[in-house]
Amino acid sequence: MVKRTAILFLALGLTPLVPVYSGNGTDAVPFMKVDTGARAAGMGGAFAAVADDASAIFHNPAAMTLADRKGIMFSHAEWLEGIRNECISYVHTSGTDWTFGAGASMLFSGSMKKYDRNGGEAGNFTENEGFISLGAAKNLGDKLSGGLGIKTIYQKAGEESDSAYAADAGLLYHYGKWRFVLGMENIGTKLKLYRNKFDLPAAYKTALAWRVLDPAWITIQLTNRPIGGLSAAMGVEYKLAIRKEDSVYARAGYVSGPGSAAGSGIALGLGIGNTGFNLDYAFTPFGDLGNVHRLSLSAKFGERTKTLRAREANLTPYKRHTTKDRGWQNLKK
Repeated sequence: MVKRTAILFLALGLTPLVPVYSGNGTDAVPFMKVDTGARAAGMGGAFAAVADDASAIFHNPAAMTLADRKGIMFSHAEWLEGIRNECISYVHTSGTDWTFGAGASMLFSGSMKKYDRNGGEAGNFTENEGFISLGAAKNLGDKLSGGLGIKTIYQKAGEESDSAYAADAGLLYHYGKWRFVLGMENIGTKLKLYRNKFDLPAAYKTALAWRVLDPAWITIQLTNRPIGGLSAAMGVEYKLAIRKEDSVYARAGYVSGPGSAAGSGIALGLGIGNTGFNLDYAFTPFGDLGNVHRLSLSAKFGERTKTLRAREANLTPYKRHTTKDRGWQNLKK
């Protein structure tokens, strides 16, 4: 069982054994490649252009401007052999063109046997890693917004530990029912473990989202990592209103490429929610290794604010407007 745990760590790309002993060609804290939040995971990670909730700080800081109310999200991911990921995030709408956010994510991998280069046992090995992120986003016009995030990252591998600092940045452009994203994440300093320095899992993103009629999103996302290569993801989210303020969400996604950490590549998700609360679940199969389950609970509160999302829902792309516009008045109701 212990050896199987080590194999699972290697298969998921979540083990420090890889960077510790392999030198060049690997990066630190690889769990930062994993999708954060059940909604994003259920869409195969193709989420940078539709992240309109409190999890936006993890996926695209510019998307925080899509939030129409303050929000908070708690997320739990149950990986294989007891590996788990816990996250919390918050988005703060200010009533102006500025939106702010914060988030924290931790990976708990428990303890496993440590092996030397010859395959012999060398005691127990424990790893914990995580990061804290702060961000701000601003509407740069009727159709464009930009965001910036900074984060501190921590990794403890056995007796070794270190921290690093990184930045995320993104641009979000929308035209009617289309959204386009350019972004980058984890651009920063290196982590030093066992006398070796390792790059952070940097990534450059391009994403496109299309609102099909009113109840559905179709998204495509390309992610290029200097260490890991290119991955492509596609996701779908369909919203079914069951009562005036209650809805059910069905999601599916697929991701492929060496730069991903999504098992078979298939992802499925479900959600229920209303104007104040959402409960989301995502399922990712890893074949013979087992399955990964994610659960997120999110809440929105406070008054609605005038945001890019509100404009998209109520106004034509070219129209300049104020809060006196009829569309905005309808939204407030």
